[in-house]
Amino acid sequence: MKNLIVSVTLLIVAVINSGCPKPCIEANYSFAANSQITPDLDSVKVGDTIFLTSSFSTKLTDHASGQMIDYGNSTGIGSTLAVSNLPIGDTIAKDAVFNFDYTSLSGRVYNDRNIPRPDGVQQLTYQEIGGNYVLKVGLIAKQTGNYILGLGDGLSNGRNTSRSCEKASFNISINNTNQHFYLIENWVPGIILNDYGKKHVYYFKVY
Repeated sequence: MKNLIVSVTLLIVAVINSGCPKPCIEANYSFAANSQITPDLDSVKVGDTIFLTSSFSTKLTDHASGQMIDYGNSTGIGSTLAVSNLPIGDTIAKDAVFNFDYTSLSGRVYNDRNIPRPDGVQQLTYQEIGGNYVLKVGLIAKQTGNYILGLGDGLSNGRNTSRSCEKASFNISINNTNQHFYLIENWVPGIILNDYGKKHVYYFKVY
């Protein structure tokens, strides 16, 4: 009788184990990535297009460990683009997503109405192409004004591999671009820009 009880117990354990996925060991990586805005003119006219581009290898250095990680097959790397208008004489920026039309060349720019500020923030999704994550989207100016673009950091919630729990954050900086800091200093005298802001914002005018 004792042997029967032990056998039944072992059978139950085996069935439970076979029916449940193995524990997923999470990894949380932190990577750096670059982006660029072109043409980096301080003024464009209505109807002109400015492009936000970003491209980086799927093989990246993790900030925490210093190790090179092959982070291919992400379930999707997403970021955000805040679009604001600063009226003359005002110090509070206004949501201005719909002062522009948008085009997606690589990856995607789109509007999500289920977030707190859909009129002020666009969603960005990278596309994986040939060992790189790529984004190229365009903003087509529709209304005149003083504008601020704010590029958010990126996030991936996992990978489409056996290592699906490997999440990652991406510190995405604006590089190789004249960001026209003098414009915000003229618009808001006395403003002090912190280091994070300097790496993630872009100022321009539409006439």
